[in-house]
Amino acid sequence: MYQEEEGVSFAQEIDAIAHMSMEEPKTWRELLGLVISDPRERLRVAEVVGVNPVTLIRWVNYKSKPRPDNIRSLLTALSRYRQPLAMQLITAEYADIMDDVPTFMDIAPEIPSAFYARVLNAHTSSPPLLRGSSVSILILQQLLEHLDPQQVGMVAIVAQCTPALNRGKVHSLRKTYGRGNPPWGNVEQHTLFLGAESQVGRAIGSGRFTAVHTQEDRSRLFPMHNYTTEGQSAIAYPILLADRAAGCLGIACTRRNYFTQTHMDLIQHYVDLLVLAFEHHEFYPLQDIELGIMPPAWRQQPVLASFQRRVTECIIDASRKRMPLTRLQAEQEVWQEIEEELLRIPFLNGSS
Repeated sequence: MYQEEEGVSFAQEIDAIAHMSMEEPKTWRELLGLVISDPRERLRVAEVVGVNPVTLIRWVNYKSKPRPDNIRSLLTALSRYRQPLAMQLITAEYADIMDDVPTFMDIAPEIPSAFYARVLNAHTSSPPLLRGSSVSILILQQLLEHLDPQQVGMVAIVAQCTPALNRGKVHSLRKTYGRGNPPWGNVEQHTLFLGAESQVGRAIGSGRFTAVHTQEDRSRLFPMHNYTTEGQSAIAYPILLADRAAGCLGIACTRRNYFTQTHMDLIQHYVDLLVLAFEHHEFYPLQDIELGIMPPAWRQQPVLASFQRRVTECIIDASRKRMPLTRLQAEQEVWQEIEEELLRIPFLNGSS
């Protein structure tokens, strides 16, 4: 993902260019043309909008028109460049489309420095068995307070790579931690396996974030899972350490077109902090992640409901064979068994 170099930001350079040109851009196409003159920015904007970089050039040159959802995403992508001007220029041509783009309270553009100290303290002072949960929950709680200050409704989950059997490929993610503001409740109590059919699965499969800005797009692209039933906007970021991944952060909001560039930059910073929640052996090379297709949540529940019983049986069976297991070892073994069972359920469609 594109990151600015130290010194003058590219957004500041755009402002300087516009100032030197005597006149500000008169259309959103002219503003877009200035922005994507930098190849790195062209790639970043294309990622946010969900189109090929060549498509952006065609828009600038009046050779094609964006779809309505592209326009909303484009505003998100351009929000770091004099957002009032971007809104004004886009609204001038697409007033009806922009009517449902909400105006939100400004949020702090940086994570509070004191919070970094809290995370580091949790990382260094927590017992090894509790380190992952302590750091993850702390970060999810702060993220919700920061990104949803008005309590419009937001949920955040961490989906972790299911340990591969015999050092093989990773075939699924399992939701391990979650926090939510109303209408989401008790998110942390619901386990769910996710695969290539999910938004977090696509993000970790590509090694890059994915974003959808409306419920219609989310239902069309990722129809299989209903943990974000109430959600409109949704975004997923892989948790990476160099070219290795431990899992993915998924966030959904009840508002359409909620995530601006400021939100996206902040989420990336929170994802960087989440790296501290995982041990080195919990990161897997991206080439070793080959996700399967997981069934929808309602089909998973009967299997997941047997987890505690199976863990107890696993411990008793190992004791009888004089090969005692710790509870953590037994849980990991059972999760892997459940993963295999779920992967064998025939794929039908999002509602089956």
